[in-house]
Amino acid sequence: MSEVRAIKSGHTCWSEKLLGEVVLAKLPASVGAARQVALDIVGRDHPRKDDILLIVSELVTNSVLHANRGTSRASVTLRLLASDDLLIVEVRDPGSFSDMPRLGVEPGDFDEGGRGLHLISLLCGGRWSTRSLGAGHERLVWAALPINEQAPSASEVVDARRMMIAH
Repeated sequence: MSEVRAIKSGHTCWSEKLLGEVVLAKLPASVGAARQVALDIVGRDHPRKDDILLIVSELVTNSVLHANRGTSRASVTLRLLASDDLLIVEVRDPGSFSDMPRLGVEPGDFDEGGRGLHLISLLCGGRWSTRSLGAGHERLVWAALPINEQAPSASEVVDARRMMIAH
């Protein structure tokens, strides 16, 4: 796949290349399938492979468990994209703005869940966000993992991706 998306706003030029995409059933078994697809895309030798797989697992798990259940769309779309300095994981699902993932209070030592977005935020240096799509009937959650020291700041990435997704 070689789809490239690009925008220019002021002095900022942002482009992303689609590395791969898969549509999965909104079922728990899809988490493992998403991890395998991601591994096939980035390869076993990628230096951030484990971080990529963790991000894919967390985002797809959240979609499978928390996306609107009363919708006719019973699928989750995983996309991996790359910019010069980032590897981007996107997950689209039938969620809405009212059920967007949010960072809450960090869970306690004995809590069984609630750590996923905190881990993603740490790994990505805050380079993640959500967006409602399709008149609020679909949501996009993404995280951008730095792959080198030249990666733009979290605010630059979030702003550029918001602008790109809006177009």
